[in-house]
Amino acid sequence: MEHRLAPEIARRYLRAGYRLVGRHSAVEVCRWTKTALKGGRMCYKRWYGVRSHRCVQMTPNLNFCNFACVFCWRMHLPGRFSLPEGWEWDSPEEIVEGAIRAQRELLIGFKGNPKVTEERFLEAMFPRHMAISLDGEPALYPRLVDLIKVVKDRGMTAFVVTIGSVPVRIEEVLRRGIEPTNLYVSVYGPDEEVFKKAAVPLVPSAWELVNESLELLPKFSTRTIIRLTMVKGLNMVNPEGYAKLVEKAQPRFLELKGYTWVGESQKRLPREAMPRLEELVKFGREIADQVGYILKEVDEKSRVVMFVRDKKTWEWSLDLVKKWRERERQLDSMWKGRIKDFRLRKATLPKDLRGL
Repeated sequence: MEHRLAPEIARRYLRAGYRLVGRHSAVEVCRWTKTALKGGRMCYKRWYGVRSHRCVQMTPNLNFCNFACVFCWRMHLPGRFSLPEGWEWDSPEEIVEGAIRAQRELLIGFKGNPKVTEERFLEAMFPRHMAISLDGEPALYPRLVDLIKVVKDRGMTAFVVTIGSVPVRIEEVLRRGIEPTNLYVSVYGPDEEVFKKAAVPLVPSAWELVNESLELLPKFSTRTIIRLTMVKGLNMVNPEGYAKLVEKAQPRFLELKGYTWVGESQKRLPREAMPRLEELVKFGREIADQVGYILKEVDEKSRVVMFVRDKKTWEWSLDLVKKWRERERQLDSMWKGRIKDFRLRKATLPKDLRGL
């Protein structure tokens, strides 16, 4: 199966630690997955019940995005917003199966690590979360809604992170009633001028498209989050503008994530563009105070600050985590006690466990 990327571009991703899946998808193991496997801390997604060693970080659209954000750590390579003639998309089933297998291949080397317990290693081999976000814009994958369904049908939670440039896809999620566990809309500016400088959209009317997406958020029953990637000297301005967007979207959560000077973004921005944690908290409060949101969590390592709409929403979210943890235990009971030595060859799994 030929991948969408040209061989020389594919090699760059492989050297960066990605594992290609099918024609246009990919998986990369994040640092927190590795840390959690060895008994260390987990990432900020723990706030929503995700245990990092069981998280698959993937994209159904590698190097396919209609923004070219200046703070993006990913490679902006030729063909980033184009498809070959006669292009065919992989099915959601192929993508999910391939992503899980790729994750297992990337983590199998931890099997003999003395810091990794047998239980934790086996848990990682049976992931319970898929973060659909790694690279590109997932909403450009035309079968995103079916992808969410396949993920959830396999006993996994699904987080979708979109830049809001394809509101028709978000509307389809609503219309078909197949909502992800968390729906993130990343917003890169408080007004059109700043947004264009930060996001560098490759499509016309991008600001209007993002606002259309935000207007759909109040209709969702799942966790909805506006995420602001904050870059000093670029978009960390005009808190009143951000407050108006929050007021429009009424997300259950608001996250501010500090830009990190890594990867390809180092060629576009200075190190000083990284805000300190205290600056994120201060700027976040300037937004939150205008819309009544409450500061709830701070992750110093990842420099992420989370605000919640109200106390009732926070308690509702905690109850969701509690229910998910019980569901997780039920799902894990299918293999715990039966699988003692995980090997990559599918035939080593009992037939009834091969879809887990």
